[in-house]
Parts: sequence; structure tokens; C-alpha cells
Amino acid sequence: MEWKPDQLLDLGLRVTEACLATVNSSSDWSATGQARGQHVGDVVADEAGLQVLINAGVNVFSEESGLLDQGSSVTAVLDPIDGSTNAARGIPYWTSAICLLHHGSPVVGVVRLSGSEGVFATKVGQGATFNGQHIVPSLAESLNRSVIFVNGYPRQHLGWAQMRSLGSAALEISLLARGSGDGFIDCSDGLAVWDYLAAALILTEAGGVVHVQDVELMMPPLDLTRRKVVAACNSLILSALLGQPDDPTQRG
Repeated sequence: MEWKPDQLLDLGLRVTEACLATVNSSSDWSATGQARGQHVGDVVADEAGLQVLINAGVNVFSEESGLLDQGSSVTAVLDPIDGSTNAARGIPYWTSAICLLHHGSPVVGVVRLSGSEGVFATKVGQGATFNGQHIVPSLAESLNRSVIFVNGYPRQHLGWAQMRSLGSAALEISLLARGSGDGFIDCSDGLAVWDYLAAALILTEAGGVVHVQDVELMMPPLDLTRRKVVAACNSLILSALLGQPDDPTQRG
């Protein structure tokens, strides 16, 4: 099957909706003990999203179930629930994120927020939207006047005006696309491709910029390597963040 961008976007919307539909008041968020940070709720959500993707006949690279090769030119990079610790603790900041690649290149990204909070979406070359409305990043010009999302623990204050840490990289990077923050920096041991790819595509299509350690954003390796990610509303803020002590290019 030769997929069109609109069809891939529809697929991404259906998958993320299916993943989040599994979450309710009786969801089991106990640890599975099988993988780092994996909860039973993650696996249940993955099974729901995976079924949609299997029926569509596309390949899948999921945080929870790994690689499924169905011989398709399309591969879905899926994080069924990003921020499952938040979900487990009743903190209402988590998402379902999917990026659809055609012949290895990202073409569609969807990040759906928990509850009825909304959906970020993009098709390559057509900008980004939130709930169907066109969005753009902020016009911040200096780090010391910026609000920065931080994943992990910085070794010191990095020069921002304020910081936020919401517990979902997909959510935080997506929020930059609509001007809800000015930058994002990963100070943990790195993010996996399913953590950042959909949101990074949304941000770059909105007009923002993303730096991923050692790789090109539009040529993402589908592996288990965790990489440092820095993102911003523009190159000025990105450069300022890359010049800080937690610059991913300066750490092993």
C-alpha cells in the first residue's frame, strides 16, 4: 500500500486515541518488573495501539514491545504512554506519542494529551497544529528571560528566568511549538527515540529547532540508544542552552 500523508495522520490519531482510551480509574500502574520504568498500564496501552498498527500493516518500533517488521515502507515509532509515572501518581501531565516514518524519514507526528486536553499534530512541510489550529513558537530572544523545560536534574542553574519539569518529554517539547515555553534541555542519561521524535517533528514544523546528540533528526536510528536532546523556539535560545554545562556535546 502506498500511504498518503493524510492517511498516516489519521492512523496516528487513531493509534494515540486507542492508547489513551485504555486509561481509566481502575488502570493498573504497578511496575511490570520487565523493563525500566514500565508499568502494567503502559503494556495495556501498547497492546491497544499495536492492534491498530498491525491491522494497518505497518512496521512498529514501540517502547513497550520493541520492533515489529511487517514489510511495510512505513514504520510507526510509538510511545503509548509518555509520563506513565505521572499517570500512576495521579499527576495529569502525560501523553501518547507516535511518529510515522516513510522509508526511514519522519513524515507525521502526533502527541495526544491525557484526558480531553488536546492533540498536537504535524505533516512534514505543512506546519504544526494544536486541536486543528496553526501554532508557532515564542519569540524569546534571551535565555535569562525564558521559561525552560528541564528533563532530569541540571548540575546547576543554567541561566533561565524560570524552569518547569513536567515528567513527559513529548509534552514539554510539543508545548514549545505553541509558545508555552521557550526551550527544553535533557539533563538525564538521555532520551530514547520514541520519547522525543514525534514532538521534535511537531516543533521543527512549527518553526522551532531541535538538537539530538550525534544524529540527524530527519534520519533517526531505530535503536535503544539514549541520546541528549535540546530544543528551543529558535536558534538563539538553542545556542544559549548548548553553551551551558549540561551541553550534550560536552558530556559522555
